[in-house]
Amino acid sequence: MTANASKANRLAVAKLYDDNQAALIRFLRFRLGDSSEAEDIAQDAFHNLIRSENADQLENPRAYLFQTAANLALNRIRKIRRQSNYQQLTEAEQEQTQSPPPEQTLLAEYDLAKVGTVLDTLPPKCRRAFILSRAQHMSYRQISEELDVAVSTVEKYLIRALKAMREAL
Repeated sequence: MTANASKANRLAVAKLYDDNQAALIRFLRFRLGDSSEAEDIAQDAFHNLIRSENADQLENPRAYLFQTAANLALNRIRKIRRQSNYQQLTEAEQEQTQSPPPEQTLLAEYDLAKVGTVLDTLPPKCRRAFILSRAQHMSYRQISEELDVAVSTVEKYLIRALKAMREAL
């Protein structure tokens, strides 16, 4: 680029700046809702024009400037959304990996101890029916075959066990 071309380019950008800077910032502020972001992007748009070698040869430099600024604003909005989504995902992962508060753990251990105590007080077949149902997820039919009792007896065992659990907890 020759010295004359460079000077013509700088003069064209300076005139474009004088004529459109305030309107460009208003345009960007409307799109972004943030004055400081609008000013930053307007500055970036003018900077892009200064770096180009043909600003003085553009057919419609104002349209080019506003389109450049709109593209920069869109890129900024996308970046902000990506950062926000990443932050939300990170926070959700942290919530999932955090262990429960100590008092919650202590209460759960206490309740588990109560369940063990209640199980110890149940008759052997009743206790076995409860464990097969809740821990091994067996059906009433499977439990009745395992314990060699009727399905209705299995139902009675489970009702008795659940009633004892409810009373203890």
